[in-house]
Amino acid sequence: MLRALGEQLKTLAADPKNHYASTIRRLTGPREAVRYGQPLRRMILALPLMISQLRSWSDDSGLPIRVRRMQLFALAYLYEPTDFLSANSLGFFRYLDDAYLIARIYQRTLEDKDSSGIKNHSDDPSIAKHVPVWIDLARCLLPEETSKIDGLLDEVARGRHKKHKRSK
Repeated sequence: MLRALGEQLKTLAADPKNHYASTIRRLTGPREAVRYGQPLRRMILALPLMISQLRSWSDDSGLPIRVRRMQLFALAYLYEPTDFLSANSLGFFRYLDDAYLIARIYQRTLEDKDSSGIKNHSDDPSIAKHVPVWIDLARCLLPEETSKIDGLLDEVARGRHKKHKRSK
């Protein structure tokens, strides 16, 4: 499944008809688009690696329950994702909210003081270094959507999550 997702993302990113760059330009303006475009593209392309890492961590029984809740939520979310971006989001760009959600859980797992003994088994260890930058850029680009995602993850961590409705 992750390999197929990775291939699909690479195909969408390489599609000349992809509206990703024009969507970024529309949201930021032409000058700022350079600052957002490539880093957020890398975050989306890193989605399968981050998911793989979360899956690996979810097998660690020593993790705090709040971290395990978020990781298990992320794995369940992938089968029935909630769309935080508008229905007008097409192609590669529509994966930005999913990549943000997974990156936030990845980051929160690494930052949790009770998870300090976990090992990063990712095929690309530099992801952990880039995640904070990606998250900051996504928050600047999509403040409403990322705020909703952060609120949802707070609910999940506290065990108060109810079935989230799709926003279409």
